[in-house]
Amino acid sequence: MTEDRKTLARPALVVPALLALALSLPGCALLGVSEQRDVVQSFARVRGSVTRAEPSDSPIIVVLVRKTAPGSADPLQIEDHYALERPGNFAFVTSPGTFRLAAFEDRNRNFRYDPGEPGLHSQSFFELVTGQTLDGIELVTSASQARDEHFDILVLEKRAPRDQHNFSLGRFTVRGDVVELDNPRFGAESGSMGMWRFADFVFELGPGIYFLEDYDPNKIPVLFVHGISGYPQEFSTLIANLDRERFQPWFYFYPSGMHLDAIASHAAETLAELQIRHDFDELAVVSHSMGGLVSRALILKHWDRTQRADVKLFVALSAPWGGSESAANIANAPQDIVVYSWLDMNPSSDFLKGIFFEAPDYEQPRGLPPATRFDMLFGYHRKDNSFGPSADGVLTVKSETRLEAVEAAESILPLDYDHVGIVHSPEAVERLNKLLDETF
Repeated sequence: MTEDRKTLARPALVVPALLALALSLPGCALLGVSEQRDVVQSFARVRGSVTRAEPSDSPIIVVLVRKTAPGSADPLQIEDHYALERPGNFAFVTSPGTFRLAAFEDRNRNFRYDPGEPGLHSQSFFELVTGQTLDGIELVTSASQARDEHFDILVLEKRAPRDQHNFSLGRFTVRGDVVELDNPRFGAESGSMGMWRFADFVFELGPGIYFLEDYDPNKIPVLFVHGISGYPQEFSTLIANLDRERFQPWFYFYPSGMHLDAIASHAAETLAELQIRHDFDELAVVSHSMGGLVSRALILKHWDRTQRADVKLFVALSAPWGGSESAANIANAPQDIVVYSWLDMNPSSDFLKGIFFEAPDYEQPRGLPPATRFDMLFGYHRKDNSFGPSADGVLTVKSETRLEAVEAAESILPLDYDHVGIVHSPEAVERLNKLLDETF
């Protein structure tokens, strides 16, 4: 990829520029977007809720079990799992097949079913076909269904094949792998893949939350969330200046061409599982660009499903709170180059309305959790020969300063940097560290 191409493929939210980029790509790339959409639409989905018959404060693990082909060594395999801190909703994304569900209360939080743990083990098999959504399943765990047996969810999942034919999103999800930030996997090329080849991203890179060091219960997690076509290395300056004696950097790496609500749901599920595993009760979230939208939705979903007041600080840099006016015209664009997240950038999209107002009427304001402090920074620098509304070279200041976001912010810092430069600015480094010191 040439330097000019890299510039255009940065996390630009001005839709005409993105369309210009797409139209300049080889034909195979255009077909690639259409094929990515076809793959996503072929996934089957299972949704439901789980409760328990007896009071308990143990996490609940819901298990998706696949019936394998005749002649297989094991007629059943654990395809995926969903961890909940308390009774609530679960969801699986998988390839078609024959399945059943089970559930158990993980009393010792080891992601194993141990003898005597309340469970549910007798769900009937059901078929899922291409593109089907099975909704409304209700599960109830009970001590009366406890069994004298033992199995390890994580070990059994690893034994199952990781391919597109026997696919489940959970088995490709990263939950705390320790990596090096300078690995090319976390650079610009992968960010471009995440936008244009979002289905391939899942299979080839793995969405999820990554660690830069082994989990340390004495350090507070700081979760970094990138934007559209973004990548973790964009946060290298902020991470390099983080107090690593007090804080441990994590980052959420995801295919940014997917629908934003689905991305936020995946992030919330992954965070909830890490919380069950490590039992942390404080963290900060730091985002850039469209990552601010994902992060706000993530924080709201995390609160809804856990009611835990552990996201103490949310810092957003140059977020498009008001979306992109150009995205309102996306319906006129060739549909084989339209990625899902562009649709959510329409100022009138349900997603943008839903992160500030309660669905379905979007009239009642929807605030962040009471214990979450929110601070925002935004850039306003652009080339001297630029025309039109005030902007940072990518986003308009109007979008960056949406009224509902401004009213929710504890502090607002405008900086004379463009959309990319603000993340590496000394002022952003200083402000983030000051906010971390004040909050923790």
